[in-house]
Amino acid sequence: MRIGFFSESYYPYISGVVRSIDLFSKELRRLGHEVYIFAPDYYDGKEEEYVYRFPSVPTPNAPGFRLPIPYLPKLTETIGNLDLDIIHTHSPFLMGRLSSALAKKLRLPLVFTYHTKYEQYVHYVPFARKTARRVTIKLTRDFCQRCDAVVAPSAYVKKFLEEEGITTPIEVIPTGVDLEKFRDGSRSWVRRRYRFQKDDIILLYVGRLGAEKNLPFLLDLTRDLMKINPRIHLLLVGGGPDEKEFREMVNEWDLEQRIIFTGIVSPRKVIDYYLGADVFVFPSVTETQGLVILEAMAAGLPVVAMNREGPATVINSGEDGILVQPNKTSFKQGLLKILENPQVREEMGGKAQVKARNLSSGEMAARLERLYQGLLAKDRFGKETTGSQS
Repeated sequence: MRIGFFSESYYPYISGVVRSIDLFSKELRRLGHEVYIFAPDYYDGKEEEYVYRFPSVPTPNAPGFRLPIPYLPKLTETIGNLDLDIIHTHSPFLMGRLSSALAKKLRLPLVFTYHTKYEQYVHYVPFARKTARRVTIKLTRDFCQRCDAVVAPSAYVKKFLEEEGITTPIEVIPTGVDLEKFRDGSRSWVRRRYRFQKDDIILLYVGRLGAEKNLPFLLDLTRDLMKINPRIHLLLVGGGPDEKEFREMVNEWDLEQRIIFTGIVSPRKVIDYYLGADVFVFPSVTETQGLVILEAMAAGLPVVAMNREGPATVINSGEDGILVQPNKTSFKQGLLKILENPQVREEMGGKAQVKARNLSSGEMAARLERLYQGLLAKDRFGKETTGSQS
C-alpha cells in the first residue's frame, strides 16, 4: 500500500503526535508499505526522503510550533502521481480539512487518529477560550463523522468518542513502543553525566513542559519529598512554552542542582534517561494514552501516574505501577510506597517491562495495516487521479 500521513507537526518539532507518526511510518515500511508524510516546513534546510513540506508560519503562544499553510501548487497532481491508496490525517484542523478534500476528490479512504482531547489545549488561544472550547469540540466531532475510520489510541478515547455520538467505526490502536531502541542504551550514563551517587534516587519525567501537563504540581510535590529524603533528584526531559517559568520556580527554591531541566534531547538519548532512572512520574491529567508511560515501562521503570484517562488504560495499579488520585497526599503516598521498598520497585519494574513487550510498535502497525486493508476491500473506493490543483 501507499499511505499518506498528513500532520500539523513533524520533526524537528517533538511531541507525542510526531513520535507516533515516526514510529508507525517506520513500522509500516518494515511491513513493505510506502509512507509519505505531509507536514509543515520548519525551514531548517534538511532534505528528507518521503516528506513533503508545506509553507508555514510561527505561532506566538507555542514556541517551535508552526502552522502549515495547507496549499502547494499542483498538490493533487503530486498525490495522484504517488498513487496513494490511503489518506491518514493526524489532525482535524488545517491539514485535516485538506486531507478530507483530497480523499473526496481522489476517492480514497480517509482515516483520522484522534490523538488528544483538543479542547483541553485551548489555554494556548489568547482570547475567547470558552468559545474556542465549544468550537473545538464541535469541529472535531463533525470531522470524525466525515472519516471512513477513526483510530483511538486507547479504549478510553473510543468510549469518549462514542459518548459524543460518533458513529464512524472506531478502532483502538495505541502507538506502541519500539523495543529495539532500548537494546543499545546505557543504564549508567545518567549517573555519570550528573555525578549522582549510587544511593541517589532518580525520578524522571519525559514530555512537554506545558501547563496542560500539570508540572507545577509535580515540582511542588518533589520539593516536599526532598525535605523527607535528601537523596531524591528529579530530571525533567523535554522542552515547552512554560519551561522558563518552571526553571524560575525551581531557582527561587534553590533546588536547581536537584531538580534538573535537560532541555530537548534526541530520541536516542532519551533512552539513556529512561534506563538510568529509578521511577517514572507522570502528573498529567489530560493524556489519551501516554506514550512516554509505555516507553518508561519498556525500560523497566515502575510508573506513578494520575488515575485518569490514558494512564489508567496502561497501568495495572499495584502490579506494574501505581495510579493515584489528583492530590499531593495520594501521589506522595504512592511514590513513597515504591521509594521506600526496593523490592517492590524491582518487581513492579519487571512486570512493567513484560507489559511493554506485549505492546510493541510492530504489533500496533500490523493492526493499522489490517484496518487499511479492510477499508480498501470495500467496493465504494475507486482511484481518480487528476492534474488539477487543490
